[in-house]
Amino acid sequence: MAYKGIDVSKYQGDINFKKVKDAGVQFAIIRIGYGQYESQKDEKFEANYEGFRNQGIPVGVYLYSYAKSVNDAKKEANTVLKWLNGRELNLPVYYDIEDKSQINLGKKILTDMCIAFCEVIEKAGYWAGIYANKYFFTTYLDYEKLGERYTCWVAQYNDTNTYKGRYDMWQYTSSGKVNGISGNVDMDILYRDIFESRGNKDDKEDLPNLSEYNGNSIVDALKSVGYDSSFDSRKVLYREVGFSDEYKGTASQNEALLNALKGNQISSNYYQSDYKGLSFVDALKSIGVDSSFANRKRIARANGISNYTGSAIQNIKLLNMLKKGNLKKI
Repeated sequence: MAYKGIDVSKYQGDINFKKVKDAGVQFAIIRIGYGQYESQKDEKFEANYEGFRNQGIPVGVYLYSYAKSVNDAKKEANTVLKWLNGRELNLPVYYDIEDKSQINLGKKILTDMCIAFCEVIEKAGYWAGIYANKYFFTTYLDYEKLGERYTCWVAQYNDTNTYKGRYDMWQYTSSGKVNGISGNVDMDILYRDIFESRGNKDDKEDLPNLSEYNGNSIVDALKSVGYDSSFDSRKVLYREVGFSDEYKGTASQNEALLNALKGNQISSNYYQSDYKGLSFVDALKSIGVDSSFANRKRIARANGISNYTGSAIQNIKLLNMLKKGNLKKI
């Protein structure tokens, strides 16, 4: 699944948020400011935050960094938190690191700056991420290390994204056109399925009730209640029930789907039966779940591990629970 979005700052001027929503924009990343001083807040942040939120458009924010040290990066993060003042976000707080004044600092310092910023943001309970263009990611940052810990947003103005690192969002042009915005606007594609609302009452009422079926075939069960049993229909049902891994029609997936629909219950667990690797981080990413340390710690706590440190033993335990469908959602 891919989502169409934009990122904006004061340079987009006054935005007609309803027209933007009607144009099909599904999320927005808003510049909150630049640098480490409170006077550097983006003058349109407040209006943009309220405008998009009032239209029901999910939002995240980004800070353009001018930091020259780890300490500067921490100051920038704390300034962001002051500006946010506890506001709700649907998407990460991104650290936009790409300024020419930073390139001579070296890969280690720049990477450490990113980690320092994200750690402060995550400690405050927000989801943290890194933004940079492809060249900056691959030349000046340890992008593999960052991609293992944080969600990444990469800029490459091209028809295809050739970046080889891990990323969840791609900024593909700076000259996009969207009704409701005068002039150009950055356009983005988000590849994480994070906006679906599952588990509410209406969702349950729309699911087929298979409680009277006594067989073992999901196809036959759906047919027995006059419900479309095609692969595409089962794929949609699998997602609506609450499973997060990609539906491929495997025996274990069909069994899980049938069992869920027999009770007409939304799954309260994460599930990934097809992942064959040994990385809990990669397994979470494969089903679109935030794999940052902060979120893994929250998942661990919900599953009985109160002292999560990210150790191999803890991660293997959580991975095995995920594969069996026993890992509780948060």
